[in-house]
Amino acid sequence: MRLTTLKIEADQDIVRLRMAGQEVARHCGFAKFAETRIVTALLELGRNIVQHGGGGRMTLALEPQAGLLDLVVEALDQGPGIPDVEARLAGADPLPGKAEGLGLGLRGVQRIADGLEIDSGAEGTRIRARFATRRAATEAADIGKRVGSALTAMRQADPAAMLAQQNRELLDAIEERDMLMAEVHHRTKNNLALVTGLMRLSRAASQNEETRQVLRDLELRVKAITAIHERLQRAASADSTPLLPLLRDVADQTRQAFSTPDQEIAVAVTGEPLSLSGNAATDLALAAGELMTNACKHAFAGREKGRLHVALSHEAGMLKLTVSDDGHGLAPDMERPERSESLGWRMIRTMTQKHGGFVRTSSGNGGLTVELGFGDAQLGLEPVA
Repeated sequence: MRLTTLKIEADQDIVRLRMAGQEVARHCGFAKFAETRIVTALLELGRNIVQHGGGGRMTLALEPQAGLLDLVVEALDQGPGIPDVEARLAGADPLPGKAEGLGLGLRGVQRIADGLEIDSGAEGTRIRARFATRRAATEAADIGKRVGSALTAMRQADPAAMLAQQNRELLDAIEERDMLMAEVHHRTKNNLALVTGLMRLSRAASQNEETRQVLRDLELRVKAITAIHERLQRAASADSTPLLPLLRDVADQTRQAFSTPDQEIAVAVTGEPLSLSGNAATDLALAAGELMTNACKHAFAGREKGRLHVALSHEAGMLKLTVSDDGHGLAPDMERPERSESLGWRMIRTMTQKHGGFVRTSSGNGGLTVELGFGDAQLGLEPVA
C-alpha cells in the first residue's frame, strides 16, 4: 500500500521529506529512537538523489511480510549510477573523478534498515530499504488512513507548500502526457514507414501493371500522410510557426493523397500572414487537415474535379479559419456535421473549445462551408514580420 510519493529535486524537498517521514514513522508505531533513525535514513537517501542523481522520487509504502508490515522506502533517480555498489557499501573511497561521497552514505542506511536492495547502472539508481514495523498486516488500511490524514493536515498547515506541491503534480501530469504523445507520434511514424516499405516490396514483386500502379498510388498517399505528420511535429516543437506555409503544406499533401487519375482536386490557401505558438499552430493545422480530408472523401463523389478553398483571417479578437468546397453540399435530411459524434468532428470541437472558439457550417448548392473561430487570448497570436 503506497502511503505517499515525494518529488526530490532541491533542498526544500529534503525538508518536506523529513516532515513526511516523521509522520509516517510515528503512525507506523515506531518508538522515538527508531523514528529518528528512519528519518535519518530517508534524509541520506534524499540527499543522494539531489546531489548525485540529479533529482528523482521517493515513495513510502507498507508491504506485508510474514503476517506483519514493513515500511518500504523506495528512492529512484535517473542519474549516472553508483560505481561498484558493493565496494561503496564496504567503505571504499570514492572512485577518482566521481562526486565526493558517492554511495558512502548508503553504509549508514544499510546499518539502520532491516533490508536494503540496490539496483544501479548508467540509466539510474533504484534503492529499496525495509523497516520492520511489528504491526499486523491486517492494520495496513487503518495505518494508511491515519497517515493520509496526517499528511493532508501537514500540507494544509502550509498553504504555500501545498500550492507548490499541487503545481508540481500538475506539471508532472503534463510531462507524462507529453511523453505519451511523443511515444504515439514515434510509433505512428514508424508504422507509416513500415506500411510504405511493404507497399514498395509488393509493387516490386507484382507482375501485373495495374496492380503496380494501384500500389504506387497508395504508396504516394501514405507518403503524403507521413509528410503531414512530420510537418506537424516540427510545428509543435517550434516556439512560433507561420500559419500560411503550414496550411499550404497540409493542403498540398492532402491534395496529393486524394487526387486520382479519375478525379483531380485543387486546393487554394489564402489569408493574412500570421504566426502562432507551436502547439496552437498544430491544433489549427490538424483541424484544417480534418476538414479538407472530409471534403475530399465526401464532397466530390461522382465528379472528375473538385475545388477547396482554405482562408485565414483575423478580426474582432478572433482568428478565423474557413474551409469551403464546391461539392454537393448537405442533403436537407442530413445531420449537421458540427453535431456529429464522429472522431474527427469531436476532435475539431475539442480544439476550438480549448482555444475559446466556435464552429459554424453553412451548406447550399455551392457546397459546404465550415468556419472555425479561435480566441486571440488563448492562442498567443502574432503577426509575421
